[in-house]
Amino acid sequence: MNQSVIDAHILPRPVERLPEYAHAKARQTLAERLVDAFGLSEASASAIAAAVVDPSEVRKSIGEPTDPDVEKIPVPGGTLLGIRTSVWARRTMPDPRNPRTLPSRRHPFAIDPGTGGEDSKFRPVPEPRVLDQTQPQKAELVVDIESRHHLTWAAQQAAAFVLAENDWRTSIESQGVMEAVWLVATTYQHSDGSAPATTLTTVEGSSRDTAVHSLLGIHSADVPYDDNDARFRAHIRKLNEAFDRGERNKETVVALRCERIPALILLGFRPHASGSTGFPTAVKSLVALRHVDPPKPWGEGPENESLADEVLDELHRRDLISSTQRDYFAGSCTRSEARAAHLPEDPVLRAAQIVYLFTTKDDRVDEAIRVAVTSQSTRKRITPKLMNELATALILRAVADDPGKVDQIRRYLRHAFGKSTHRASWEATGRTTDQLVKEALTEVREAIGSGATEEPGPTSLELAVRASYPLVVSGRLNADRGSSGNDQPDRRTPGEVLDAMRRSLHGVHQLGQALRDFETGAPLRAVDESGQVKHLADGSADQMVSDIYLRNEFPPPGRARAARPGDTATDRYHNALAALGRALDGVDQAFTGLTKVVGDDDQPVVEARGVEPRLTDSWRELLSRIDEEMVVWARTFRKAYGTKTSSVTAGLDDDDDAAETDPYADVDEDAADDWSHPNSSPEADAAE
Repeated sequence: MNQSVIDAHILPRPVERLPEYAHAKARQTLAERLVDAFGLSEASASAIAAAVVDPSEVRKSIGEPTDPDVEKIPVPGGTLLGIRTSVWARRTMPDPRNPRTLPSRRHPFAIDPGTGGEDSKFRPVPEPRVLDQTQPQKAELVVDIESRHHLTWAAQQAAAFVLAENDWRTSIESQGVMEAVWLVATTYQHSDGSAPATTLTTVEGSSRDTAVHSLLGIHSADVPYDDNDARFRAHIRKLNEAFDRGERNKETVVALRCERIPALILLGFRPHASGSTGFPTAVKSLVALRHVDPPKPWGEGPENESLADEVLDELHRRDLISSTQRDYFAGSCTRSEARAAHLPEDPVLRAAQIVYLFTTKDDRVDEAIRVAVTSQSTRKRITPKLMNELATALILRAVADDPGKVDQIRRYLRHAFGKSTHRASWEATGRTTDQLVKEALTEVREAIGSGATEEPGPTSLELAVRASYPLVVSGRLNADRGSSGNDQPDRRTPGEVLDAMRRSLHGVHQLGQALRDFETGAPLRAVDESGQVKHLADGSADQMVSDIYLRNEFPPPGRARAARPGDTATDRYHNALAALGRALDGVDQAFTGLTKVVGDDDQPVVEARGVEPRLTDSWRELLSRIDEEMVVWARTFRKAYGTKTSSVTAGLDDDDDAAETDPYADVDEDAADDWSHPNSSPEADAAE
């Protein structure tokens, strides 16, 4: 049901006369008490005192400066200190970098500020930091902005998003704000030389404060710069006079309900004795504890964006990355700025570095990630899935596309970094695409020649990680699209497809071609086994890759490539392989089906009755002959495409090679009665 329909049937909250705006003396006394009790700066204390409806009541509730009586809020890492009171809506500001907007931001690495549309006019407002670096537990934040125009733009962008996604105006104009907004004294520092401006800013959004400002006609970005007490006092007097006259028009009633809002003002933080958590992280922890639950969860995208930012901050705090690298990974610098800092401006290389950061086996990095995640979330296990999601959140800050398209890419790209990425040793290097392809081909040939089936090597893995960006971002490789109308030949993840590609010579060539085409801005083209670009059957154009093409061309283990339309010897060879694969799949399904036929005793009938030897003998003979040929085919493939490098395989002749790679070659004929492998026989292996 529509929210406005629900609220229309709720009895409106009665209105009452507003208190007068406190005199300067009362505000000054409260500000002094805040400085003494919590060590706040004069600017922050004055901003709090100016926003509080009743400074005298707050001053009394604090008690003595040496032992203030405030609310204690436990969070991971320590305890936040705060007071609950009423504040004037016109003296508070909604967060101009509302966390809900994180996935839709246009980061400088993706598009230079001012060169695109309105949504990229300026850089996104950066994360708040502590006002005093020497005292990270003090409850004061500072945000660096370019100018007042920058803040105005950011506030407008945040308000537009919030009112479109989480609009509380209908409810609030009827009921007012009923749940406290969370506020912190925040100073906005201008790089254009303007004087700093301090005001109370929400730290959890805030959709409610945004709705109140919209209802009252307040320009949120003007709040830090508005110190006209006389005008504000006159405004309140005018509303009270209207109330005394009995005026109850909508404008007056909404103003009387919304000019005051309940608030939790955060005034301090006490970390655990052995902890190093700072105030900004503690605030994020408090906010995260609210927004992982209904009524309006952030959702997967904003949650991972916020966690990824905190990971970068924690890595920087531990000197594991520099401030320049933090901005680079966060997408906060332009490509020209990255180039000037000798960092790759290519989003492909940046993506590989981010994946490596979240998959490295450095214990110091693992610990930093764990601390960062658990400071905002109740997650206990730091899984590869979470690492992929955090890496994806940062990688996509290089993409300036429609938010819906970016969200789709996010859902696909997070599955592009498979098990090998987390388990195997590899690095994100600065090698060119041609260098990577050349060295990956060498790795794969060595793996083929030695009979290795587990891990070709680190270069092919780096190549696959790099190629995941162009293939997924361009829509050429997708995740499982579900059952409805899905024409995908299999349901592998993008990471599994990429892993299959990097284990073959053809796949290495294809990964390299995807990178080369992406570098030049060309559509991604298909290549043959030798790395030459394929053409359509009629020769009219180059053949492009697609999700279905890649899945058919690089199938999972045990499945041959899809049938080909041509009639060359190579085409017929691949088509015959595909037919054999389908037949063997059918044999496997029929064998499994036979074992599942149960009798009245719920036991497999074949186990009770067995199968006539005249059938099993012929079948075993056929399977043995096929197995013998497959051993030869595998050996021939290794000799044709592999490179022997180990001291063990380098000196083997053909027969030794067969013994080395044939798992059944050493079976004793006397063990025939114990032989149970369904696809071979000891006699055949002894003969081989």
